[in-house]
Amino acid sequence: MISSHSCGPDGSRNGRSARTVRSGRTVRSARAARSGPLAALLAAALGLGTVALTAPHAASAAPGAAPGAPVAAPAAAPGTAAAPGEVVVDEHFDGPALPTGWTAVDGPWRIENGRLVGTSADWNQQTRITFGRHLTDFRLEVTARFESVVDAARWTALGLDVPANGATPWSIATVRSGTTAANGLEFARRTPADAWNVTDTAVGPAAAGTGRDVRLAVEVHGGAARWIFDGREVMRTTQVARSADGGQALLVNGAQVSFDDLKVTALAPGAFLRQPGAPLTVLAHRGASSAAPENTLLSDEVARRAGADWIENDVQPSKDGVPHVLHDDTVDRTTNGTGRVRDLTAAQLGALDAGAWFAPATAGARVPTLAAQLDDLRTRGGSLLLEIKGPHTRDEVARIVKDVRDHGMAGRVFVQSFETDALRYTRELAPELPLGLLRASLDADPVAVAADLGLSAYNPADAALATRPEVVAALHAAGVAVNVWTVDAPARWKALDAAGVDGIITNRPAELAGWLAARQ
Repeated sequence: MISSHSCGPDGSRNGRSARTVRSGRTVRSARAARSGPLAALLAAALGLGTVALTAPHAASAAPGAAPGAPVAAPAAAPGTAAAPGEVVVDEHFDGPALPTGWTAVDGPWRIENGRLVGTSADWNQQTRITFGRHLTDFRLEVTARFESVVDAARWTALGLDVPANGATPWSIATVRSGTTAANGLEFARRTPADAWNVTDTAVGPAAAGTGRDVRLAVEVHGGAARWIFDGREVMRTTQVARSADGGQALLVNGAQVSFDDLKVTALAPGAFLRQPGAPLTVLAHRGASSAAPENTLLSDEVARRAGADWIENDVQPSKDGVPHVLHDDTVDRTTNGTGRVRDLTAAQLGALDAGAWFAPATAGARVPTLAAQLDDLRTRGGSLLLEIKGPHTRDEVARIVKDVRDHGMAGRVFVQSFETDALRYTRELAPELPLGLLRASLDADPVAVAADLGLSAYNPADAALATRPEVVAALHAAGVAVNVWTVDAPARWKALDAAGVDGIITNRPAELAGWLAARQ
């Protein structure tokens, strides 16, 4: 059985997880000129034309779909790579028999009253059922209920990497009915020698008990994972042992457990800590804002072609509640209009020219809705570092979350904000979205703040980090990435690279990408 204490190494939080390394493309320098050659670059050489400049104000949908409706990703054939956001398994156990492709490899499993039921007679039996397919980056979530237990130390588990035949070795995330014990939640591995190696333990926020539904979720990115209990992140690890072909599973030990509403969703590569020797992550501030009008689809496209890993944009609602991509409180600086964003309707914002202020060649660019931007990223490529700009109500954050989910982009959006309430609302409404806290000055204890908010990243100003650069190591030890804003000078890129930060938010993504490529 899984021991009552950790029998493996302490759960290290400073492991470096694999990240996607940008392709070896040719990177062109994009200077902040406003005329002549830039006009040709943007309007002709990039081939964006009127489509990119005047993209529809509302997101496009699949043929025959209602405007704004979710666009389903095509199902992938077994053994093929899954696209980020693709739902690989979605099972509600409505039929009379075990679902197709599910294999009960140990113990009794049955469908009863619309739930999957697994039974283990005692602590020595690891009843298990396998399903799904091998994924490097994914979220496994299920509603579980302990119907009965031999004792409070008995457990159920989400199988994170389990061979289809259930043979060892396998990696799991366990939860005990007595979840508030010191080892109420665990990451563990059953070794080839059929022994347990418990790598990480944590106290659950509430007891699962018996007769109570709890929502369990684990997000896996290679060997890194985070345990989420009833919407609250409880623990992280960097020690999930991965195989070449293991899929997903459910396990039961010394209990009878029923399950419902199980989903496996493919995620974009989401390890936010740099590997040793890996390049900095390039985060394009408001798109490629030195080379195109900020927070427009054109700026996003330039950033994408420049080699940015993430596109950073700002979101705030119109008067009628539609999230729009704009930085300032007013439209005065970046459009041909005047007035506060929150005082203008979506129709009024959609009629503004967001490009003429920057250069004649970019006249006609529009203020995109968040929905239009997500649709553009989904179809043309890219991941979004989305700043919730200014105070937001819970309902306003819920609308942002809805847009992200409706466009199948939950695996490619990272939410950041200066506003802690906005981050708390996001965590409550969408625990699958990673969070970053923006800071103009450092907190007294950034690690404690990160733990309180459930952050994946702590994103300080360059000048703020320079006052206490040692916080990078402390945050990394807690599994929290550090992305610094807004840095455009090569001398500072070099210093921050040496300091070990994970990413740089810059107005000059092409130059930063080229600078990094030259150093490889």
